[in-house]
Amino acid sequence: MADQNSSENKNENKLEYDSLINQEEKKPPQNRERLIIITTIVAIAILGIVILFSLLFFGRNYNVTINYEIVKSGDLQEPYNKIKVELIGANTYEASFPVGESIELTSIEEGTYQLNITAIDDSGVAYYYYNNPELFVNEDKTLNEIKLKKSSLKYQIDYRWVNNDLYITLPQDYDQYLVYRRNSSGIYEPFRTSNQNTIILSSVPSEGLDLKFAVVKNNMVYDFSENYTFQRNNPPTSPIILSPSANQLLTEPYVYFVWQAEDPDADSLVFDLYLTADSEREQLIAENINTYFYQFNSLEMGKNYTLRILAKDQKGGESTSQIRFSTGVVPQEKVYLYSPSGEMGVTLYEVTDPTNPKEIATIDISGNVTDVINHDNYLYILRYSEGLSIADIGEPTSPKLLENLNLNGINGIKIANGYLYARFENGQVNVYSIKENPRNPEFLGYTDIKFYGALEPEIRYIQSQQDLKVEIIKGEYPVRINLNNRVFVTEYSLLVANADMKKTVENSFSQVFDTLRLIFSTYKPEDFRNSEKISEIENKLLSALNELFKTDTTKGIKEVTLDVSRVE
Repeated sequence: MADQNSSENKNENKLEYDSLINQEEKKPPQNRERLIIITTIVAIAILGIVILFSLLFFGRNYNVTINYEIVKSGDLQEPYNKIKVELIGANTYEASFPVGESIELTSIEEGTYQLNITAIDDSGVAYYYYNNPELFVNEDKTLNEIKLKKSSLKYQIDYRWVNNDLYITLPQDYDQYLVYRRNSSGIYEPFRTSNQNTIILSSVPSEGLDLKFAVVKNNMVYDFSENYTFQRNNPPTSPIILSPSANQLLTEPYVYFVWQAEDPDADSLVFDLYLTADSEREQLIAENINTYFYQFNSLEMGKNYTLRILAKDQKGGESTSQIRFSTGVVPQEKVYLYSPSGEMGVTLYEVTDPTNPKEIATIDISGNVTDVINHDNYLYILRYSEGLSIADIGEPTSPKLLENLNLNGINGIKIANGYLYARFENGQVNVYSIKENPRNPEFLGYTDIKFYGALEPEIRYIQSQQDLKVEIIKGEYPVRINLNNRVFVTEYSLLVANADMKKTVENSFSQVFDTLRLIFSTYKPEDFRNSEKISEIENKLLSALNELFKTDTTKGIKEVTLDVSRVE
């Protein structure tokens, strides 16, 4: 029994021992457990270092603060309502902010960006903008004094009126066109938007419109134009044609067209002149002239003409009127030949028909005639070695000998530009002026033979300068003084101090004529029958013309001559 119990105890002990041994085999050693723990801690530490290093040196994010100002005109009410910001680089950032608030951009990666800031409306059109193509972000930044502006633009704006409709033409090649109208508070507010550069405004109110314009390209508004005021336009009155009169017969190939016109709005007027000859096409002979007369020198004789004058007020208002007149047939002009005939003087021939010359007169002169020159219906006759004779050939069939100048040794003559040159055997050349008195040459001095016949001689000796006469009106010419009366002027001439002043007056013919017409308009018809009044008008013209040319009676216009034949 005891042995049996002992044996059972031994078996139980053995089973317990085996169980402990098995458990011991399943339990890991302590060193292995420590290794696992240490390895885990080291891995976590390395991972933390890597993350920290990445945060420090790769991809750190920054904040950008932008303080801006919108540089705008104080008289514009524009519909922008928010600020749009773009940063465009390796990554793109977009944000919108209320107008007036600072711009705060967060978590911006390091890098170079293009910065765009725009003040936009609900449709995305930018009214003000700013651009920086190279903004480098490598730290927190604050940008101050950023100014949002418009791009400037020079405007070419044209307009015209068609009745009460206004056609406005703006620059071409833009996406949109903005029209702003001034309101009762003096502020320009949106009025019209168009995709076409021609804008039609119908039924413009009588008080008019005060407008500004802008153009849009690529969703950006360019700077506004200056203000334009448009008011309903009244056309000018129909021109009253004063000269020529209706159905008048003209005997010369030139004419002064004279007219009057007014504008109800006191606008300045310009005129186009059209001329039609018989059944030919109408021709524009003058365009956009601002005077009330025009000289035309190309009439053809023997034709019926229609003159049409178009008055324009440069706002699209126009009016027109016309008259008919005619030109007479001019007989064929005769052609003459003046032949030096030695000791027989000068022989005159009519050579209108070159195949049948006709001798019509002779001029008997002593001496040996070797040369003749026709100048302004005066014949200058060289008597070799003896002198110079002058004859009037205004009527070629009955020439009149006027002067015989004894000039010993003379052997040649020439005329150029109002100067007569007399060459002598010793090589000397005398210079005479025949500008003022062709029948009485005025000796000026002498020059070298190389200037013989020059347009402007180089004179070594010059006598005292003489006053020169400038004829403005010669013959009988009507000048309108009001709608019912005309004054017929037979002479309107000026005595000037020198050739330069004469040239100045000749180049300012229209102003000199307008001055006469203006002063005439201040007098009554009966005043032109009074010699004292004519003298008074002459003095007024003298003062007015010297004031016009900024001269005086010493160096400018010295005297005005005015002759009036009649008043109608």
